[in-house]
Amino acid sequence: MTRSLLARRVFARRTGLAWLLLLLLLSLLLLLLTTPAAQAQQNLFNIPAGDLTPQGKFFYQHQTNVYGPRDLESKNHLVYGLGRGWEAGLNVVNIKMDFRRRGDVFGVNRHDRGRPLKPLVQLTGQKFFTLSPTLSTSLGTQVGTNPLRFGGARRRLTHFSYNTWVWSPRHHVKVVAGPYLSDRGTLGAGNRAGLLLGAEYPVSKKVLLMGDFISGRNATSVSVLGLNYLATQRLQLCLGALLPNPGSGNRAGVVFELNLLGYDADPASDDH
Repeated sequence: MTRSLLARRVFARRTGLAWLLLLLLLSLLLLLLTTPAAQAQQNLFNIPAGDLTPQGKFFYQHQTNVYGPRDLESKNHLVYGLGRGWEAGLNVVNIKMDFRRRGDVFGVNRHDRGRPLKPLVQLTGQKFFTLSPTLSTSLGTQVGTNPLRFGGARRRLTHFSYNTWVWSPRHHVKVVAGPYLSDRGTLGAGNRAGLLLGAEYPVSKKVLLMGDFISGRNATSVSVLGLNYLATQRLQLCLGALLPNPGSGNRAGVVFELNLLGYDADPASDDH
């Protein structure tokens, strides 16, 4: 490989990562400059929570998975409520950081089609249907691609689609379940369809027990069990243990999650 070709590839990678970081900063800026609000967290840890973002309001969630002292992976979700049971958003996920690699901290999957695209930028959409005061369902999809070109290959479009059913008999008591369907760009090798399961339950006024599970033997097939601390009515901090499914080849780790709410959370205004 010539030096000029190597230099061009390094420049392309750094330019792509710069755009990725700029996208995250713009998302946060938009969140802070508007008057955002959200009903509750829109994900548990890894699966959709089945909560609808109100019309004209925003919700932001950041998650970092820690696999070792210098081995991290982050996800970011921004959601906007469109009204009439619809919401749309932007995900920037699979941001791999390995501080053991000097000069190349961000991991980029360019060639291995048996692994998920890294990083991955997705447009999201979800439609909710309220069936009763305690039961609702939603249909959603996340469609996107790697913002960085593969060496000599075209970008690949990938998706993650799902149908969740939510039973919530009272505030902060919830069970979520439903099927998912995806492809290798999101899941890597392994099954392309499976089951989503999750739940939350209050253990005190300020602390929720929370967990979720993605079935299968692909890159997303893990369970997370942890706690959600309601620090203020506008800030939630979550901590969980990440447990890989048997045979998935995934690693164990620790999950940190930050949920930003733009309003004072009030059970009386909770709309599932």
